[in-house]
Amino acid sequence: MRRTLVLAAPVAALMLAGCAVGPSLAERMSGYVGRPESALVAALGVPDRRITVDGTTYFAYVERSYGYQPGVGAPYPGFYGPYYGPYYGPVFPPETYARHCTVTFALKGGMVKTFALRGNDC
Repeated sequence: MRRTLVLAAPVAALMLAGCAVGPSLAERMSGYVGRPESALVAALGVPDRRITVDGTTYFAYVERSYGYQPGVGAPYPGFYGPYYGPYYGPVFPPETYARHCTVTFALKGGMVKTFALRGNDC
């Protein structure tokens, strides 16, 4: 019994290590709150958008990606060519998708005060 536990422990540790993930985007961006504008630009680069309203400057960093998911379906050998129909299971048509995330920082007096995340991939 003891030998089984000794052999199973490393396997279990490897399986759990595969589930470990790093900090989320919100956790990483919260590290910039309270830091100067120069640290933000040095780490993330020049913002994609910048606007100043009532003494508060907003920096926006935009990330976009696009993809394509091919369709899935079993062809049915029809008279005029392959027919993708319900005879051999469900059919899923091809689709395209877009992912985007905008991180907006609010700076006042040259210091980062808050940030906001907006998009479907944040």
